[in-house]
Amino acid sequence: MALGLGLTLAASGASAAPNLATVPAVTAASVATEVSIVAPLTVPPGSGGLIDAETLAGYTEPLGLLTRQLDAVAGKSIAVAIDPMILASIRVLGTSAPESARNWLERLSLIDNEIVPLPYANADPTLLTQSGEVDTLSPVSFDFALDEANFAATVDPEPTASPDPMDVGADVVPAYPTTEEILAWDYSIDGFVRPRANTVVASDLGALAESGTSTIVLSSTNVVQGQGTGSVVTIDGMTALISDSTASAAMDEALGSTLDRDVTAAETALSSAVLAAGAAQSASTASVLIMIDHSLELSSARLDTALASLTSSPSISLVPLTTLAANEPSPATVEDMPQSDARLADFARLSSAAKQERTFFSIAADPEALIAQRRLALLDVLGTIPTDDPADWLTEVNGFLVDSRDYRTAVAVVESSNFLLLADNSFLPVSVNNDLNQAVTVYITVDPRTALLAVGDSRVELHIEANSQAKGDIPVQALSNGVVDVEISLTSTTGLAIGSGTVSEINVQAGWETPIVLAFAALIVVIFAAGFVRSIVRRRKPADD
Repeated sequence: MALGLGLTLAASGASAAPNLATVPAVTAASVATEVSIVAPLTVPPGSGGLIDAETLAGYTEPLGLLTRQLDAVAGKSIAVAIDPMILASIRVLGTSAPESARNWLERLSLIDNEIVPLPYANADPTLLTQSGEVDTLSPVSFDFALDEANFAATVDPEPTASPDPMDVGADVVPAYPTTEEILAWDYSIDGFVRPRANTVVASDLGALAESGTSTIVLSSTNVVQGQGTGSVVTIDGMTALISDSTASAAMDEALGSTLDRDVTAAETALSSAVLAAGAAQSASTASVLIMIDHSLELSSARLDTALASLTSSPSISLVPLTTLAANEPSPATVEDMPQSDARLADFARLSSAAKQERTFFSIAADPEALIAQRRLALLDVLGTIPTDDPADWLTEVNGFLVDSRDYRTAVAVVESSNFLLLADNSFLPVSVNNDLNQAVTVYITVDPRTALLAVGDSRVELHIEANSQAKGDIPVQALSNGVVDVEISLTSTTGLAIGSGTVSEINVQAGWETPIVLAFAALIVVIFAAGFVRSIVRRRKPADD
């Protein structure tokens, strides 16, 4: 098997020269091993699911990260796997996108490399499928990120009943792109997905197929193949491209080495791994797929030398990914390699927080905008690669959870000092604060813990503008004197609890209203009478006095 031969070579040391005795001699009738290489175009996580204009400008400047990556792969015999978040981040900015970013996107559209998609934000797809959350793999919408000023106006084609020569009969509206248009690209393979290496179990394939996946890339250590099979297999009706783990590791070593002697040794190991994998296959299926690591920053010079070392062998032929994928598939099965329990538990916390957010956002004027924004933030967290540094993963997880808590406490009752209630019938003022960037509608409920106070309306509706505070008046009736603790809570239109309630103390002094009013009335009468008497006395005085 290719797996066994590849591991044998890897164990012998990266710097060892290939043992030509183990590789069959290539005759004139021999068929060269077809090799396809896929390189990633990605950016580090931490953008929140959309890269801002300033960061995009830095990435796409002459020496920026994305420019260097595109320089490395453009025009070479390799396929490019691109993170759709990069495309979306440029397109949602419209005319305000940095010129360098727009030029970069135009240049990407002109290269002759085959292009396939990565999951959005380079998220970990099997973490979602193994948690039963495959629907979370795609963005909801980008409408919240679109600014009218950045898109050309167009005329809404809605004619009037009686056209007026001076009236176009239509509204001028921004030409907003749809979510599909923002994510669209002419990919070489539709329904393509590349999970993280060695994270797939058999049940993932069915879940991914339901979400539109038709071609999946699996590591050779994650499958069980028959003797002599190549890089194209079928598993439960889905096409799977098998990346050779030994050759892929050798390629990563060649691209990541900093010393020339290490590069030479890695290139030798790379050629040996490819030849060994091809020799283990039948002539009709001899093919090797090499996947460059997600987190590896591409170097044009290193990639050129690695490709040169492969093409220098007459037994190796670089072919497009679609050519390799068109080979006759062989049956195979998945060797289950599930996500770790710790990682699944971390995602369970993320998923629970996201569901609580969706419940909370029901009070907003446009809940879908908030849900869409937080979906992108979640996908961005799932793009963190835990194998690089587990601390980075935990930092991103905890950051999302803290933000989630802040969102879910953004609308709350303002705690106030104790109330004094002197009238038998009055209103209890309740202030509610809204720190969201949207207007919200909530219902205030006041629940006395004793029978000293009766509430006239159990649910009082209150509308609060974005980033502001509003006050609702709750009708109450004093039944007896004393101190009453009342629980004040907020609910949504459907009755779902919003945030946590607060308890306030009300000092009820029933019956004091009438004496106080009478006392004020008597005081007014006395003042009026004194003034009246004084004016009469002044009129009766003689003029000479």
